[in-house]
Amino acid sequence: MSKATANIAFLTCLPGEQLALIGAHEIEEMHRYRGFALSFLPIKPCVSRLMVALGVECENRVASLRSTAEKIHLTEDFMAGNEVRGDRLAELRRQHYFVVDDNVAWLTLVQVLAAAYNSWQFHELMLNTCSTPELRALLVQFVQQKRDACRILEDLQDTLR
Repeated sequence: MSKATANIAFLTCLPGEQLALIGAHEIEEMHRYRGFALSFLPIKPCVSRLMVALGVECENRVASLRSTAEKIHLTEDFMAGNEVRGDRLAELRRQHYFVVDDNVAWLTLVQVLAAAYNSWQFHELMLNTCSTPELRALLVQFVQQKRDACRILEDLQDTLR
């Protein structure tokens, strides 16, 4: 799908649909960070703590989305869209492994960083296609947080080389 086609598809989303998409994305990302926290725990506890912190940021974003949904009377849409499918969570769990050395740590961090970049791009796309002022203000914050997370992960990756 081209970028223009993707933008058109997102432009046709109603605010409730955008809330549901963003919420589902954040919940999935939260679970991914929790898995990475467990993966890094045996050999890189400091990296594990960073993954926990990034997961907590996801939880905070979900709470902010829920609050915004209540303010604009779209709580039902938000809640209906935020039930992450059990098969998707099972897939995330199957991908779990423990980091056993520095090489695996670096490769795992490459994976974490790729997911963080994708999340940043997703939120920028949602921001660029958002027409709801309340949601737009929230997305501006989310994009900045995603950008900051990518920078932190890049710095961490540089220290592991």
